[in-house]
Amino acid sequence: MILNQPYQVYQNMAVQTATPERLLLMLFEGAIRFCKEAIHALQTQNYETGNAKIIRVQNIINELIVTLDRDVGGELAQNLLSIYQYLQRRLIEANLKKDQSIIEEVSQHLKELYEGFAEAAKLVKGQETKHEHM
Repeated sequence: MILNQPYQVYQNMAVQTATPERLLLMLFEGAIRFCKEAIHALQTQNYETGNAKIIRVQNIINELIVTLDRDVGGELAQNLLSIYQYLQRRLIEANLKKDQSIIEEVSQHLKELYEGFAEAAKLVKGQETKHEHM
């Protein structure tokens, strides 16, 4: 695939060079953005675009589910799996009912998860920096 547009090249490089923590945050950022776009599409009764954006959010959540390390993550991973499965069910319902309030709920949950993971990533980075200086 040939990329002509500088933004696409930049975006590909950003993904290829990102830390696992940054990749996780990028997934959440994408899901939140697609929720916003789905809400806008439903508000303007562009149901085809709304459907496509909801599916994009579902695909990201599927990726989050697949990348969960349940062996290492234990109870936390199991709790995250339950949350992700709940979000998937809500997105299916939102798509069937064309209900933007459900997408707003999903988006809020995603924002809360994003903030939690962003804070954890800062702590991890802080610990790594601390060990490098020792």
